[in-house]
Order: sequence, then C-alpha cells, then structure tokens
Amino acid sequence: MKRKWLIGWFALAIVVFTAVSSIAQTPSPSPTGEIGVPVAPIPVDPSLPANRPPLPTTSPSPSPTASPRVSPTAPVIPVTPTVSAPLPAAPTAPPLPVSGDYKDPNNRFIIGILQGYKVSPLAGTVLIEAPDGNLAYSVLAQPQSQLGITGGVVPNEALVTAAQNAFRQGEGFQTGEVRSIPGGVQIDWTGNLTIGGQPQPVGGVILARQANNSVLLVLIAATNAGGERVLGAASALSNSLRVS
Repeated sequence: MKRKWLIGWFALAIVVFTAVSSIAQTPSPSPTGEIGVPVAPIPVDPSLPANRPPLPTTSPSPSPTASPRVSPTAPVIPVTPTVSAPLPAAPTAPPLPVSGDYKDPNNRFIIGILQGYKVSPLAGTVLIEAPDGNLAYSVLAQPQSQLGITGGVVPNEALVTAAQNAFRQGEGFQTGEVRSIPGGVQIDWTGNLTIGGQPQPVGGVILARQANNSVLLVLIAATNAGGERVLGAASALSNSLRVS
C-alpha cells in the first residue's frame, strides 16, 4: 500500500508536469497583424475660415530662422539591482550508500542509485524507490527558457518557482524552507494523497540546480516512517546529480 500511494503522488505531479512542458515547447502561431475597426474620415467643410488656403502676399518677408529648442534632459537615476539575502545552508546528514548511476536516456542528467533501490520508468523520467516503499525520488529536467531566462545564472528565486510549478499538481503540495546547497537550493515540501477517503501524509525535499541550459529538479518523497532518511538521501543525491 505504501508503495502504491507514493507512486500515485509522483504520477499525478510528474505526468501533469510533462504534459504542461510539452505544451509550453510547442511554438504558438505568430500573429498576422492587429485587427482594428476602420474609422471613417471626418468630412472637412471648405467654407470654414480654418480650412481655407492662405492668400499669398506680394512681398513675402523671410521668416526668421528659428533657434533650435533644447529640451531639458531628465536626470538619470541609477538603478541599484536587488540583491537577495544569502540563504542558510541546508542541514546535512551522512549520505546514504550509492550502488551506481542512472543515466537518463535523453542525456539530460545522471544521478546516483541508492543502494538496494528499484529503478522504474515513469512519465518520461524515472522513479527510484526504496524496497520498503517508504522513500522514493525522481528527477525532472526543465529547459531554462521556460523560466524566461535565456542565459546567465538562474537566480534562487527562479529555481524555487520552477519547483513549485513542476509539482503543484500533487495533492496538498506546499513548499517550506529554502536553503542553499552547492549550485542550487534545497526546498522543504509537504503534501498528501487521499486513499479510501483518508489523507496519507507525504513530504521531503526538492533539490533544484542549474545545469547548462536546464534546471534539474530532484523530488525526494517519504512517508512518516521514511522521514529520517530524507537528509541522508539528499546528501547522496546532491553529490551525484550532474549533466550527462
């Protein structure tokens, strides 16, 4: 039962993320032009004095040369970039043992396989779970362009937003404390999955890290019984996560 509801939570969150990502990557048709309402010209009455042409004079006097008018230049106020306060370091724990690496078939990432854990494909990515079903993790790769960032370093705020957007369809999903890890952030999260009318709690951490032109998201989920292993799993997976 534990294994089933952990997989159910992952399936709901990740399948929706995959579908949304596919839609986001589909180019939308470019507009052919703005559609406006034609405005009829206002008729002009030539009998009005304002619409009559001026009468020529016999000896037109040259008009004085107008001096160039200099508009006052508005003072330039320097904009000071907002600097985010440094995040506290994520709590550490001895890393759980790793028995090998999982390499994504699409060459998006490599991550360690915790010793004794089972590897299963799930919605275009992978689900790696403990034998007792009390802890599991998965990896999502999101193109950096989906965050509206085409180059440079992805700020921590954008990493958190990417994680929230990716997993918000998970039932009861909420993020908590955000802490710093090498190359990214570690985000606490909680959620639940209702089975037979009874909500079952689930939670853990998300590792979010920039990798080339992508953002890698590692969702670590645990039951109450597996909660004490979350930080050890996070330490091991953070050390092993890399691009192919």
